[in-house]
Amino acid sequence: MNRVMSRKSGAPRVIAILLLIQSASIIGLFSVHRFPHLVRVVGNDLQGSITRTTEAAAVIIAVALALIARGIALKRRRAWQLATALQSTLLVMAIFHNAHRFLSHHHASKIIFGNFGITHLIFELSVLIALIIKRKAFNTVTDPHTRKSDFFYFLQVTGISFAVALVIVFFDRDRFIHRLTTFQIFETAIKGLIGVSGPVAFSMVKTQERAENLLLFLGLFIAITTIFRALRPVQRIAHMSAEDKSAMSELITKYPSDDSLAYFALRDDKDVIWAKNGKAAIAYSVINGTIIASGDPLGNPECWPAAIEEFIYEAERHAWIPAVYGCTEKAGEIWRRETECDALEIGDEAIVFVKDFNIDTPQLKSVRQMANKARKEGYETQTKKISELSSDERKALATHAQEWRRGGDERGFSMALGRFCDLQDPDAVVSWAIAGGAYKGLLQFVPWGTDGLSLDLMRRAGDSVSGVNELLIASTIEYSRVHQISRISLNFATFRSIFEKGERLGAGPITRFNHKVLILLSRFVQMESLYRFNAKFQPVWEPRYILFPSIGHLGRVAIAILRVESFLPNKRRKITLKDVD
Repeated sequence: MNRVMSRKSGAPRVIAILLLIQSASIIGLFSVHRFPHLVRVVGNDLQGSITRTTEAAAVIIAVALALIARGIALKRRRAWQLATALQSTLLVMAIFHNAHRFLSHHHASKIIFGNFGITHLIFELSVLIALIIKRKAFNTVTDPHTRKSDFFYFLQVTGISFAVALVIVFFDRDRFIHRLTTFQIFETAIKGLIGVSGPVAFSMVKTQERAENLLLFLGLFIAITTIFRALRPVQRIAHMSAEDKSAMSELITKYPSDDSLAYFALRDDKDVIWAKNGKAAIAYSVINGTIIASGDPLGNPECWPAAIEEFIYEAERHAWIPAVYGCTEKAGEIWRRETECDALEIGDEAIVFVKDFNIDTPQLKSVRQMANKARKEGYETQTKKISELSSDERKALATHAQEWRRGGDERGFSMALGRFCDLQDPDAVVSWAIAGGAYKGLLQFVPWGTDGLSLDLMRRAGDSVSGVNELLIASTIEYSRVHQISRISLNFATFRSIFEKGERLGAGPITRFNHKVLILLSRFVQMESLYRFNAKFQPVWEPRYILFPSIGHLGRVAIAILRVESFLPNKRRKITLKDVD
């Protein structure tokens, strides 16, 4: 298959480059003396006729072209519509302008065709022809529901800006060479929004510059925000249907995965893409124009490439940037083989094998001491499947989990289920600690394959002793010995290798610098503390990866991941722990 992630066909990219060149030439970038003489001559001639009328109009059109060029590169249909309309307008106005200039020179004994801007005429015509010929390349899906909202937004922002422009001109009406009539006030405001001077000049140059710059700013605001809204990527509010959830549960049961994140694909705020044969699926969410697959694909590994193909096709249809977050090395190799994407190790998952865990060994001294500290304070633990909990127990645990939650949005996406003590998850395991008849801490684990658990939620009361989490994990491990559970996945440690290598004797300057940066960031986001907590249990570290089309997309993908994980504001994903009846 070898379909490159978000691969752009050649024509849209070339047209986008031409639009950027046109944008730069309109504002006179190629006319500066640093460029060779030929470039300056051609660049000066590329400035369209309409932009020679006023520098303000040149700025508005240049900004519009630059915004449209990005949409063209992503093959967005609306960008093609806007580009075609704008090029047609520029071309028609250039023809009329040059026809007028030609007629005004028809008595001259010698006509210099270079004076008529032949270069920019040819350029605009070429771009327009390219847009028309390659129109089928711009086939991304548009959201029909946003057309009306975009149109009403344009009317609203134009109305408000025009009202502000009227106020500016009205209060400056005494600063013109003669007092303006009501009609002239309206005319000056309208022309000012498109960067054209009004019918009456100001009495002072400084006053005229100030007023025209304010009106130009309003015009730019209208153009930029309207085009930006029209070209924004299609957004999708994810919601897992009952049918999809049931089918995915069957896949998870039929094809037990080595990926501890498989069960988290059943979050309520994820969507799913299926292979055509229905034997593999990919859970994903869309945010910030990025479609993010979390964890490994589900189902038969032999059918993963078919699901990946559908995933990439869906991304191309909507001009979304495809990315994968938190996949294993096995899945990462398949993704890279099928899509030629780039990969980056982002951290390690801590896995404890039950048969190897002996709390009495010297290596686990820290865990033993913390657990014993909690026991001395009278802490007792219980561990049950959700299906074994009574209604009162589920309600009490859910109430305390909600009370102990710190912060705003519920964090976690790829490694969190987003619901607690829910009968949708009968095989999930809950461990909780009680002291003096009061709840002090709790953990929830989701199933992992046929013989594993994966940590989903960890909460504790504000007045609990510091060893309650160690006690709960140790108790869950002992529960696992009895119930034929062989492995438990704990927290994910972001950039674990940097923390480990940065502490070693002889660490290189780059490693030490990266280590110091992560230590600084850990003041705001739990990274070092999670690594050190996980390390107490002497786990096996399994690396996790993110995949993205190219290094140029990494920044946008990183922001999308931070938003979907709720480390950055995310208004589109609000999910909290459900109340239990």
